[in-house]
Amino acid sequence: MLRFLKTATALALILSTSCASRVKVVDLPAPLSSPESALTETQESWKQITNGDRSAESLESYNDSVAKVVQHLKIPQQPTNGDATVGNSFHFSLGSQSIPVVDHTENLTEFNSIEAIKPADLMVIKGFRERVQEEGIGAPVVMRFPSEGYSPEEGRFLPATAILSFDGPHQAPRLHIHDTLAPVSAVSATPFGPLHKDFTAPLARRFAAEDYQRINLPAMLQSNKFDDKLGLSQLDVTYPKKIPVVFVHGLKSTPIIWRDVMNELRADPVVRDRYEFWTFGYTTGAPIPYSAMKLREALKGMATYRELQGATTDDVVLVSHSMGGLLSRLVTEKSGDDVWYQYFNEPVDELPLPEEERELMRKMAYFEPLPFIHRVVFIATPHGGSEIAENSIGRLFSGLIQLPNQLLTLSTTVFSDSLSMLTPLGIKLVSQRLPTSIDQLEMSSEFLQTLKAKPLNPNVTFHSIIGDQGQGIGPGSTDGVVPYSSSHLEGAVSEKIVPAPHKAYDHPEAIAEIARILRLHAGQP
Repeated sequence: MLRFLKTATALALILSTSCASRVKVVDLPAPLSSPESALTETQESWKQITNGDRSAESLESYNDSVAKVVQHLKIPQQPTNGDATVGNSFHFSLGSQSIPVVDHTENLTEFNSIEAIKPADLMVIKGFRERVQEEGIGAPVVMRFPSEGYSPEEGRFLPATAILSFDGPHQAPRLHIHDTLAPVSAVSATPFGPLHKDFTAPLARRFAAEDYQRINLPAMLQSNKFDDKLGLSQLDVTYPKKIPVVFVHGLKSTPIIWRDVMNELRADPVVRDRYEFWTFGYTTGAPIPYSAMKLREALKGMATYRELQGATTDDVVLVSHSMGGLLSRLVTEKSGDDVWYQYFNEPVDELPLPEEERELMRKMAYFEPLPFIHRVVFIATPHGGSEIAENSIGRLFSGLIQLPNQLLTLSTTVFSDSLSMLTPLGIKLVSQRLPTSIDQLEMSSEFLQTLKAKPLNPNVTFHSIIGDQGQGIGPGSTDGVVPYSSSHLEGAVSEKIVPAPHKAYDHPEAIAEIARILRLHAGQP
């Protein structure tokens, strides 16, 4: 009976959707009032505020009227005056009137490519645990721009606060745009007090738009189909003075699991001021060293991209859940000939392989620690494996996984053209089905035993967050998937146990611990 219950629990955990609540955003209908009346209403509220009435009622009235104006705004074809300067070169249309934009940001100076602007206060959002906002003046907005760099094909969704002033010539209206994620040194309080901000709305818009937000089980089973569709993704614009935090999910999961984590971290002003957020998605059924190679190459690409944006990437933090922690550990490691010559009798350059396949072998077998990774947070990471990988359900799903075509082609080529260069262990590896990530998560996995035995990189600071389902803190505890004995890591500078199952990343105590670590990394108490 106990064995049946364990198997049933394992099946539920594997089949459970990591994105159980899809993110949805519904815009409230446009007001019945005309654009002109909305503008008049805003002007009257503006007069009250500029005359010294800063009461909560006056600010609320003003903010509501600005949101109504934003609902009416249209994006016209912009003039091509080469002499126009940032701050007065872009105009929105409001009925028959033209509203110039004044840009108070460091990063949102590309209004000529804006595709939409929506008031956040008039969005109904589902799929987040909390709505993270700050009270103040203005209407929080979400602006959509075309995809660029590491943003998804659905576009970039950037937060800002809009203030409509009437201090132009002849009291003409002007729309002031403030980037609410800019460092404090770049954007501070207005003459009328702090800005009204909404940090949940842009995340909700982003995840509601992404087609791949729910691809978890298919991406685990069909690596060959999704391998090129996933990867590193940028949540924010690039801020030269901010530190990238890259969130790495685990087995049968997707980047959307981090939505509440990122959302609630943004409630912390230090985290908001010092960090920009990225996620890494991957086909989780592929062998762990292969996925680690993909993460390593993606992080190198991120560093190059940020440098092209004028941001030096010399400090990165990885926050990882479950198997994602093993990927994160591997990008801090150095490999060598010891592993290679377990499988091959000849160096990689001597193998009769096409250059593309030889390069893939080289990247998987030989690598250096990424010098800009300075801190890693492990959450429920199975450093010593998981029993679920060994039971009948784990075996079933492992057998269903389709490995990446690159690996299948490489394995076939090595077996047919380089058989004489293989050791007995190498012949065994390529003559059988290549291991999946589930195979490598077995507690008896040679891969895990070798990795856990290696000393941690002394140039990287490691932290552990571990879930406990009430069986007692310490060696006998478990999160239902990974026992404490597996998730505990000697050498981690801190270890936080939270009363949570395997999805411990989502627990408020875990999020508070991540915030503490990020504040510590930023040199803040």
